Amino acid sequence: MNVADIVVVAVIVCIVALIIRGMLRGSIKTCDPASCSGSCGECGSKCATPRIQFNEQQLKELREIDRKAQEVKA
Repeated sequence: MNVADIVVVAVIVCIVALIIRGMLRGSIKTCDPASCSGSCGECGSKCATPRIQFNEQQLKELREIDRKAQEVKA
């Protein structure tokens, strides 16, 4: 191994060590459902799926669109 190879390997080892350290401290979060009690939607991590919430007017419009789509199918 020459000096350049040793430097590259050392940099890679340092990066992996920093990632593992961050995961152990909790500053780096994974999208593992087990880390969110099986529900990433309730987890505050970056991977959490945003929940869509409709108000009553939007639900009414959505039902109307569904009804029209069913009529087109029939």
